[in-house]
Amino acid sequence: MRPADATVHLRALAERLADSYIARARPRAILLVGSAAVGDADRYSDLDMLVYHERVPPAPVLAEAAASLGVESYWAKPWSDESGEPDECGHSEHYSVDGVACQIGHTSIGAFEREITRLVVELELSEELLKIMSGLFEGAPIHGSDLIERWRRMGAYTEGLQRAVIKKRWRFFPWWYFQEKLRARDATVWRYDMLVQSAYSIVGTLAALNRLYFSSFEFKRASSYLARLETAPPNIANRLDALFESDERSSTAELERLVAETKALVVERFPDLDLSLDWAGKPTPPGARESL
Repeated sequence: MRPADATVHLRALAERLADSYIARARPRAILLVGSAAVGDADRYSDLDMLVYHERVPPAPVLAEAAASLGVESYWAKPWSDESGEPDECGHSEHYSVDGVACQIGHTSIGAFEREITRLVVELELSEELLKIMSGLFEGAPIHGSDLIERWRRMGAYTEGLQRAVIKKRWRFFPWWYFQEKLRARDATVWRYDMLVQSAYSIVGTLAALNRLYFSSFEFKRASSYLARLETAPPNIANRLDALFESDERSSTAELERLVAETKALVVERFPDLDLSLDWAGKPTPPGARESL
């Protein structure tokens, strides 16, 4: 199935699910997220949808809404944000409809707005909250678009958030500094782990610079995401892929260049941020080498 056809199919199914929940549970808003929302679904894609309520209805009400669609393999689990608030409870549903796996999350308006506050105001930069906020901005509203737009205004990427995220992401093990020593240490697995973490650091830093939400949690469709970065080193997607496809020397040299170019872009926007790199008290910026 072509991406366009798969997307149309999943969006039509999402409308059916939304109609059932609206009729039986009366939610305030419904947001389609994932590949069906951004338009690049394929035959392997499932359907991910978030349903927002004043308070999440009892489990039987939600199960009835799903059952009316003839779902199979129904499974559900309650959860709580443990805030102690009256609307702290949520509910997750998993089932299949017409062979499509569906994951439906139910939460209260209050619980979701507390998540926005934790991230944007309190600067709690967990990968989970960053993933949730990414879904808010990339998702496609099915119901309650005015409420969703209000949340997007609440979750606008502030300069304070930019600075905090860049500080969080700017972490690199300086493989270039130790490369001669490490080349003799049979450290291939460690090197690839370092490359993964470095790639996340680069993408996360650039995302913050561009005021785009990014989470390393289940990061997929990288080329499509990276194409949205207006401020980035040239040919960023192919160069990140090359880190994992090139020999050790070429990969290390490319990583060193990407870190240096990313730093230059950040300094241009935030010249006061401390982007120094060191290891065990020794400066290890791109270009530095350990004295042997």
